[in-house]
Amino acid sequence: MNYSRVFAIGLSFILPLSAASAQSDSLTSSNIPTPKWEFSLGADPTHFDLNTRDPGVDLRMVGTLTRSWQSPGSRFSRQLSLMVGGDAPHSASPICLGCPGPKRFAGVTAGASADLFHLGRFAPYLHGGAGLYYSHTGAGISSVGDAVFPQRARNDFSLGINGGLGIKTRLFSHELFIDQTLHAFDIGAIDRGVYPLSFGIKW
Repeated sequence: MNYSRVFAIGLSFILPLSAASAQSDSLTSSNIPTPKWEFSLGADPTHFDLNTRDPGVDLRMVGTLTRSWQSPGSRFSRQLSLMVGGDAPHSASPICLGCPGPKRFAGVTAGASADLFHLGRFAPYLHGGAGLYYSHTGAGISSVGDAVFPQRARNDFSLGINGGLGIKTRLFSHELFIDQTLHAFDIGAIDRGVYPLSFGIKW
């Protein structure tokens, strides 16, 4: 069992409840949440091989645009995110025996984030949430022994969850962050997803 994934999924349920409580408390004290934008771009370490046996590379990229709200002085923030990504093509050739079809995916999620503590300019944080995910697997060709089987393209919609951790630092009026996230496209199958390590900016 991968305990880091289970831990991240557990956080995705706990953090939104904690953040909702913290936001309600801050609103009663007349603090107005400040909206900000975040953008990050990353790659999935489990699909990162620039020197594959077959033509092309194994590279899964993910980009995320987030709108966040955080009250002044609060450790908690609420977030709405749009995540999109996909695989680099394995080959310029349409035929690649044993290659799965290229994957494309997107997700619209809502969640919360909590700063753990501050160490100078740096602050580690945890985040989690849930949302609607879409994935498209392109047509491909698989082989078993001498037999060759075509794989049809698939489109899937599902409810999923996400969770992760990161560290951020302030640079002038912006924040820079590094983030490791688990996006499980299906609540019932947490292994079906993407695990981007991302670099981003908040303004």
